[in-house]
Amino acid sequence: MAEIKNSFLRSKMNKDLDDRLIPNGEYRDAQNISVGKSEADDIGALETVLGNTLATDFGETGMQVIGYHSIENSNKIIVFLTNDTAHRIYEFIPSNSYNLLVTGSFLNFSLTKPITGISVIENLLFWTDYNNQPRKINISLTSNGTYYTSESDISVAKYNPYQPIGLLNKVSRVTTGLTGAVLSIADTTGIKKGMSVIEYGNNDLQPQDYVYVTNIVANTSVTLNVSTVTGVVNGDIIYFLSTTMTGKEITYNFNDEAYNVNTWPGDPDYLESRFVRFSYRFEFDDGEYSLMAPFTPITFIPKQKGFFLEGDEDASYRSTIVEFMENGVQNIELLIPFPDTLNNVQPGVGASYKIKALDILYKESDATAVKVVDTINYDDRDEFGAPWTATTNSNIYTYDYQSRKPFRTLPTNQTVRVYDKVPVKAFAQETAGNRIIYGNFLDKYSPPSFLNYILGISPKSNALDYDSWAEFPTQSVKQNRNYQVGFILADKFGRQSDVILSSVKTASVVAADGTIFGGDTVYSPYNTLTENTNNPIRDWFGDSLKIDISTPITSTTPGLYANTGTGYDTWQDTTLSPNLEPTIIGNIYEFNLGTGSQTEIPTTGSYLPGQFTDYVYVSSVDPNTPTTNRYRVTTIGQVSSTYLQQSPASPDVKYAYSINPVGWYSYKIVVKQQEQDYYNVYLPGILNGYPQHSGTSPYPTNEDGKTAHIVLFNDNINKVPRDLSEVGPQQKQFRSSVQLYARVENTMTTSVANNIQFYPGILTDTAITIGTATDLNMGFSEVSADGQANFYQLDTDPLLARLDTSQAIGVISTNNVNTNMTPFLAIYETEPQDSLLDIFWETPTVGLISDLNDAINSEYEGAVGWSSYTSSAFTEASVGAFLTGLSPVDQSGANLINTDITRDVNNNPVITVLDANDLDVTNQFSAARTGAGTLGDPYLYDFSKVGDDFVYQQDENIRNYKITTSITNLGVTPNIVSNPLQIDVQLQNVIPLINNGAALPAINNNTGASGVIVTITGVNGAIKTSLNQNQLQWSMTGGGVYFTINSSTGAITQTSAAIGTYNLIITLKDANGTGLSSVPVTQQVVVSSTAVGFPFVAGQADGNIAQVCPFNGSVAPTCGNITYYNTTRNSGTPQVGDVISTDEFTITFATRGFYSFNCGNGGGTSRRYFFIDSTFDGVVATVTNCPS
Repeated sequence: MAEIKNSFLRSKMNKDLDDRLIPNGEYRDAQNISVGKSEADDIGALETVLGNTLATDFGETGMQVIGYHSIENSNKIIVFLTNDTAHRIYEFIPSNSYNLLVTGSFLNFSLTKPITGISVIENLLFWTDYNNQPRKINISLTSNGTYYTSESDISVAKYNPYQPIGLLNKVSRVTTGLTGAVLSIADTTGIKKGMSVIEYGNNDLQPQDYVYVTNIVANTSVTLNVSTVTGVVNGDIIYFLSTTMTGKEITYNFNDEAYNVNTWPGDPDYLESRFVRFSYRFEFDDGEYSLMAPFTPITFIPKQKGFFLEGDEDASYRSTIVEFMENGVQNIELLIPFPDTLNNVQPGVGASYKIKALDILYKESDATAVKVVDTINYDDRDEFGAPWTATTNSNIYTYDYQSRKPFRTLPTNQTVRVYDKVPVKAFAQETAGNRIIYGNFLDKYSPPSFLNYILGISPKSNALDYDSWAEFPTQSVKQNRNYQVGFILADKFGRQSDVILSSVKTASVVAADGTIFGGDTVYSPYNTLTENTNNPIRDWFGDSLKIDISTPITSTTPGLYANTGTGYDTWQDTTLSPNLEPTIIGNIYEFNLGTGSQTEIPTTGSYLPGQFTDYVYVSSVDPNTPTTNRYRVTTIGQVSSTYLQQSPASPDVKYAYSINPVGWYSYKIVVKQQEQDYYNVYLPGILNGYPQHSGTSPYPTNEDGKTAHIVLFNDNINKVPRDLSEVGPQQKQFRSSVQLYARVENTMTTSVANNIQFYPGILTDTAITIGTATDLNMGFSEVSADGQANFYQLDTDPLLARLDTSQAIGVISTNNVNTNMTPFLAIYETEPQDSLLDIFWETPTVGLISDLNDAINSEYEGAVGWSSYTSSAFTEASVGAFLTGLSPVDQSGANLINTDITRDVNNNPVITVLDANDLDVTNQFSAARTGAGTLGDPYLYDFSKVGDDFVYQQDENIRNYKITTSITNLGVTPNIVSNPLQIDVQLQNVIPLINNGAALPAINNNTGASGVIVTITGVNGAIKTSLNQNQLQWSMTGGGVYFTINSSTGAITQTSAAIGTYNLIITLKDANGTGLSSVPVTQQVVVSSTAVGFPFVAGQADGNIAQVCPFNGSVAPTCGNITYYNTTRNSGTPQVGDVISTDEFTITFATRGFYSFNCGNGGGTSRRYFFIDSTFDGVVATVTNCPS
């Protein structure tokens, strides 16, 4: 048979040509062959070779390879495995060994989504699959698959620190007792002198009361700056707050504690002229940096806290600047939030986020550069030598900024980096040099087009989670400005949406507290006189923007990061069963399921809000543990303490979440406000009209209230500049196009210059003419002496501005020194310049979308408490109403307008009143509703005393009352009936009164004998006669050894007083000495004799009663012959207990025996005797009649 031989000398595989045309020496296809290349006769021959070994066993069964990558320089293959349930990444070595790199459900591989791009740069392995966001691991750091444990560990885009640095110290403590202004506190950790003290819901302890800490006894007590605190009882939660911005001129304890000027290392003047914001960023284990966190507001508190002190007003108009308007902040505690407890964020096996270092960033208001103040590495140690990452019970790192200069500047590309440009999905991935390049990608998801919210401006809130009044005590929304507010959504890795505005454009909603809400744009007007009257400047901590968002944020693609169902109801009436309250101890969360329809309790694998991290994983749920209907939930990490808070009414819905790693995670509020730079013009007064002229006045008449004049010098010349365009070469008078808003007006009252707030509304004044005083015919020699007094330094011929005023302002010029205008500080504000930057500015108002949605879903529109009230009118002497005009408030603190109180079948208000002993005293009180239920005349409530059974007593439990009632909000549909709302009132003491307030008459006592010389009368404040003597306690000074007072009866006893005049100071105290004291009164006693007692006559002592009371009915023979002295009372009729003396000037006790007396009234049944039982004390034991 014919034999065809072919040699493959060319060693070439050719698949392009037809089989019949393939040249000799080439071949179509081959596997596992080698072409002989030796010089022997088998050159060009095909030889079989050993093929590849199919490696499928990685210790896993049922898994498929969805991607692999060869690393030739290290002879390794990276393999990606999944079965749609389990997910692995292995490192395979041709020797058939393998290492597990990563495992976990967070890999989220899919059999239908193969790995389409894999790259290795040094030790960094990058991959993408268009199912998840691009990922990356460091092969050298893996440790048997345990180093990487979450999406945040492996995503190319790193975690975005969405929260700003905190500048508020806030400590809550439970009181264990109260004495006056001293709170008993078992744990005083974190409490410092100068911290404000408030109790939410206690209207006697609010920010406007300005109560603060003056002294601390460690873990024992806290002393406050007031004489007494009302409304606080044992078990109350008291909050201590202060800004972390401190300085020697703005802080109560700056030189007293940690910042003593001798030990504080900072530069005291460094921040004086700087307006600085702070931020931070993280460096992760592979050297990547996070985005910068939102910057804080400007850390600025003016010296003197912005108040004009004596002499400042004169200095301000003379220099045209306010000297104290410099930064008084010197030291700032920066409270930096980490995404997990500090001991669990550093690089390491099983740790989260893998943060290697922290950069603290610094930016001045007028600079574009961002600088680094300090870099804190994870292995740095604190001042005590301990690693700062050792903290297990906090995610807050405190950095003490001590006015130090930053040490380096970030490059520009970091300054403008607002988000990482890492796509959310990518099909293709490749490298060029050391750069990763993505192709066919989706760069971001589409956010909602609009959100449903309205915007308003009103005074800062004082609610549990709104403490900007303490954190930024001198900052406020600027008035006379327009604000547009929007939302920006971001995923966990910093990819941001565009600004989302409101779907509400034309609404005008008036809230219960009077705040006017519109769409996403609002105008902030100047305050009016009415507003400043209703909310005095002393009680005003500034305004803030308020957003009322009524619909939860939703998204279809990519959805939200944390997704909820209907939630579960945990509401319980804990006043009846305190043991039903939810508890959180470590990683154990327990709750009782409420009676609401929400029953979607947490399940294993779901998530709950975390205390130190965003969400914690639920590892197990045990029903009916430890009691029926109670659930014990075990989590990896501690559940947020917000899940301990109880809603004011059922249902109290809490939520468990499922997590979508690429969903919208957080929100940030942004504001557009283009009216920027302006000036305050500090003036030496405003002259209303024209000055008094020295001769015939050239000035127009009837200009008062239409025209005004001001002096311009120093910097004011630039603040109100002359328009110098289109003017002639000889022109001396000019106008100014700057519009002026009057803010402070000078006044004149009886020759005393002063100033007051001015309320311009939207009206402006214009400088229609600017020239020298001489050019305006107001030179020093042209005006009268009264006119000369109107203008500051008129003899220097200053520039004057003639103002066209929209309303009367300033003081007129007169010939009367008591009313003539003299310079005193007045202030104009210039119209702001409009910025050409049409951009939104970030604010520190941020949060998790899930928290915001939960608040919206659980918003309660019923009454939760009452407006501010005090017990000052609730006295034992008051009649009728003691609380008037109380308004129910909702959970935001806003007054409700249209409400009603619970009523009985006869339409009478129903209240319940218990004293602190839980004794029902409802019949002693009543309630009434007033008003019309409209915004101008809302329904308000009065509470009154019924009857006069009120007296202030020592037992505080019977003078402290709890008034409870329910309020129905009629302004919503359906109407909402509140849980019982409580009012705590304390009966107030009235000063006791001695002798009805009249002076005590002098006592002229002609003997120094012992005994009661007078009984003083007094009353407490009770109206009822049967109660006005209760628990009175008398005291006396000035009596020496001769006079004493009975503390209960007020009886004054004289004992052997020497001759002289005695001024006895009498005081009466209420409530057994624990209440108020009377005004001290003087009781004068004049003693004209030194006798030891009151003289009287009786018979001789006899041991036989028959001798003093003869049987024949006659008078005893010695009766009336002997003088005795009653040292106990001024009476000649002895009584039991009286002490009898036989000597006039020295007490000599009468001896034992029977004594006859009443001798002058004859015998028979009129005979009397007294008996002294002891020779040693002279005390009368018996006083009686002789037997007949």
